[in-house]
Parts: sequence; C-alpha cells; structure tokens
Amino acid sequence: DGLVAAWRAMVRIHEDGTPRTRHLVATPIIDVDEEAGTATCRSTYTVFQQVGPGPLQPVISGRYLDRFAKVDGSWRFAERAYVMDLIGDLSQHVIGDLPNTSKDAGPS
Repeated sequence: DGLVAAWRAMVRIHEDGTPRTRHLVATPIIDVDEEAGTATCRSTYTVFQQVGPGPLQPVISGRYLDRFAKVDGSWRFAERAYVMDLIGDLSQHVIGDLPNTSKDAGPS
C-alpha cells in the first residue's frame, strides 16, 4: 500500500521496532450533516517521544482537519489535513524534511 510505504520512508523506527512516540489527540469539534452523509472534525494533537534514557518530550503539536463520508452505512475518512503549529526536535522521529502544510487552515 502506498500510504504505508510513504509512512515507513518518513518515520524513523528505533531498536524496539517503534517510533518511540505517543500521539495525543484532544478537543475534537465534530459537525455532522447526516442528510449529506458527510462530517468534519477539528482536533488538536501533540506528539511525545522518548529515545533511550532521555526524557519524554513533546516534538510537534498542531491540528488535524478531517473530513468523513458515509459509505454503505459506515463512516470513512475522506481527507486528513495536518497543520503543524509548534515544531520541536524531530531529529529522532522524522527522516528528511517535513511535508509542506498550511498554517492558515482556520481557527485552532
């Protein structure tokens, strides 16, 4: 799958086979249009990482802007936009450069 391959090419995997991160998602604001079979959700995220004996630290924080569609009676992701508001030390998490995102994606 192309999405999995893109993720593996971007995320650094450590000796334990994981990126050593926890993604905390909070404050979801959900709007549903049942008649149209669509929904949106705005939420915030913070990614924490601990590598080796070092401290647990936040490495990035921002917003998810999601769109959903109801397909055959089940809700499915239609789109996810990542807005990166605060960027810390990603050297042990991301391989290469971060993808471009817009900071003008609306209110947080």
